[in-house]
Amino acid sequence: MNSIWNNNYTAFKSRFPQLASITGSQAVPPENFWKLENAKNGMITASEAGEAGGVSVRLHSAYNPEREASGVVGRDEVFEKSAIVFYGFGLGYHVIECAKKILSEKKPNRLVLIEPDIQHFFAAMSLIDWTPVFEVEKLVILVGATAESVLPLLEDSTRVNIGESGVSDSYFFDIPAFTAHAASYFDTVRSIVKRNQRKNEINAATLKKFGRLWCRNSIKNISQLQKLAGLTGFENKVKNLPFLILGAGPSLESILPYIKEVASRTVTVCVETALHTLLRAEVQPDFIILTDPQFWAYRHIAGLHAEESFLITEVSAYPSVFRFPCRKIFLCASQFPIGQYFEKKLGLTPGNLGTGGSVASSAWNFAHFCGASEIFTAGLDMAFPEKQTHIKGSSAEQTWHTLSSRITTPEKFTSATLFSANAVAAKDYTGRPVLTDSRMKMFAWWFESRLSGCPETKTYTLSPQGLAVPGIQNAELSSLLSRPEIIENKRSFLSAAAQIPPLCASDSKKNELAELVFRFPDEAFLSQYPFLREYL
Repeated sequence: MNSIWNNNYTAFKSRFPQLASITGSQAVPPENFWKLENAKNGMITASEAGEAGGVSVRLHSAYNPEREASGVVGRDEVFEKSAIVFYGFGLGYHVIECAKKILSEKKPNRLVLIEPDIQHFFAAMSLIDWTPVFEVEKLVILVGATAESVLPLLEDSTRVNIGESGVSDSYFFDIPAFTAHAASYFDTVRSIVKRNQRKNEINAATLKKFGRLWCRNSIKNISQLQKLAGLTGFENKVKNLPFLILGAGPSLESILPYIKEVASRTVTVCVETALHTLLRAEVQPDFIILTDPQFWAYRHIAGLHAEESFLITEVSAYPSVFRFPCRKIFLCASQFPIGQYFEKKLGLTPGNLGTGGSVASSAWNFAHFCGASEIFTAGLDMAFPEKQTHIKGSSAEQTWHTLSSRITTPEKFTSATLFSANAVAAKDYTGRPVLTDSRMKMFAWWFESRLSGCPETKTYTLSPQGLAVPGIQNAELSSLLSRPEIIENKRSFLSAAAQIPPLCASDSKKNELAELVFRFPDEAFLSQYPFLREYL
């Protein structure tokens, strides 16, 4: 056993020296976890009790563990994915057979191992030869990572191309015997990954459904790269200023009477659906976020003006968005293929606000991008308090009144929104029941997972009537109003923002952009997104 362990650990340390320095070099007796025995072919096999002393389960074949593993991992569909992910691995036979196939056939796949307990990993390396695994070029070992951190690590390590989600292009080996020793951990990881896969499926379907629109918008708006500034000038600039994110949920009504006082104590960021309401309250937010490329998103700001506000949008937005009368328009990084294509080719970094399914997630990301240590929210309900969908007087409600008739009332639009996505009961921040649905729960999960990865930024809600999200704390409006005003500090920050130069300020960048437009698209791009051919 010592020679096996020494060889394995030497290969492990050579490949991952930093990880080895954290985990130490002490061999772990496998008898601590497993009941070992010899299989019929002489190889070692084992059984293990489940979590908290559950029923003992056999990890590998009692006859020929290697042949069993080869049959499981050797299927062609496994290697059609860009990454192969193991939830646990027992003694490691399946992982080793997978590594051997990658090496012998020079497969390009990434190999990812997830195991919460370093002791189990070291015990496995004490029994059989793991050296082929450490020879795999694209090897990722997530050992000892918290369940909440697995997804971002997994996404970062398995993403291959721009706009591609690694989780959605991965083959998962989820063998119950390998996860029984840490069932609750793997249940959490599995749940997080499946929700993310579902989100990616929705995003992919949306991209395909609206591909023509977004391609057309992006091509029409490419010249905006010459005129508009990106967000990089905001990065970590305001750690001492609190931010306030304003959504258009019904609970926004509760703070509207105090919105001017709140705005003088925070940097205000509103989603486009809330702008109509804020302007009626005679408040122009500091920033307006609009990242949805559809015409209906533009409709929320159509006919309005906010000369004191900055608008943040992206190159695939509806073209009329760029004629919105405001102080200045900024571009964030595009979430859609054509915008990403130009940004990559030109070497531009507009500042990525990510995706979370809602513009509110982009607003939170912007505040975090600026370096805010405190973020307050209001009207970010992700639910239907009192069975209302939007604050009264919002642009959405005004649109419903415009479209209504004697047989199609505004209430009909409201009920369609309430019950179109599997409405369910949940709890608000005070523990009272509130109605939400599967879409809102997806948004709430994004906030939960994002906040858990950003513990340095504290997030609070001023409107407790919304869906309670772990990581967001309830805050009293009075405590915020008791703080001093930050008008001068905020004015200094916003004045500096107004001076940020355009993304393509230099003549060379402008010429490079013009050349790209002339010869766009190239075959490498279209081979990555073949469905776009019919739209161009």
